[in-house]
Amino acid sequence: MKTTFWTTLTLTATLLFSVAAPIHAATSTPTATTLSQPASYYRTHATSLAQTYQLNYGAQTALTQNGKTKVYVASTDARLKKSAKLAMAYWNQRLGRQVFTTGTKGNHQLTIAFTNRNSTADAWWQPANRRILLERADYTQAPSQIKAKMINQSSATAINAANQKIIKYNRSIANRANHAALYNHYRQQQINTINASVTKVTNTINKSQLAYKARTFKYANIIAHELGHSLGLNHSDTATDGMAANSHVNTIYNYTKVKASANGFNPLTKADTSRAKLALKVFAARH
Repeated sequence: MKTTFWTTLTLTATLLFSVAAPIHAATSTPTATTLSQPASYYRTHATSLAQTYQLNYGAQTALTQNGKTKVYVASTDARLKKSAKLAMAYWNQRLGRQVFTTGTKGNHQLTIAFTNRNSTADAWWQPANRRILLERADYTQAPSQIKAKMINQSSATAINAANQKIIKYNRSIANRANHAALYNHYRQQQINTINASVTKVTNTINKSQLAYKARTFKYANIIAHELGHSLGLNHSDTATDGMAANSHVNTIYNYTKVKASANGFNPLTKADTSRAKLALKVFAARH
């Protein structure tokens, strides 16, 4: 049965008041001066640096003596392996060197694996076991959720564009004697265009498996976040950072951008990168 996504189109021009969200202090970002000190400085000030920049040296269990980590994905899922590869590339690109490399079952320091355990988190870093665990149920359900959000976002964009056209057209025929008939006819044309656009988007998502591609990008961001913990980073208080507790990249729900992208959307900010560089410098100084 063919589904009609929009049977009505409502013109809205409503101004809504908003309630300010609670303000949290942004996580401090290390300066260039802080990142260019001798090893003795990092050894002496390790504790204060951890407090100032929210570092956790106890989480750096997967780093080897040379400050690198070999990562092994304990799964046959090709898309998950690509997510891990992208996540490692995100950090290596930002840090300017190869900190994360691909390991094997017999030669690695960090494992990425699924768990059937239910949790409020979709993933977490276990320093003691040197594992990043991903909740299998969340991973399995993600494509259908992403597909729905992709369609909703595409629909909202199409409706907004149609509303603007209808408003402009309505003004242009305001003095016409047959205004109502012209308006209703044009409005129905826009509704038909929206339905056709949404149907095309839905068919492309299904045919090209774009929801699975978007999940690959989503989990690249999730894994990058957990890799950040393995570098010694606690959560950031800055919502836009990749290391924020509830970090997310809404671009993965953008049909057009996901379709065009080959390597996803790196969520790591300058603050994430600077904190990671500092954590690695402290690690090197103490080992």
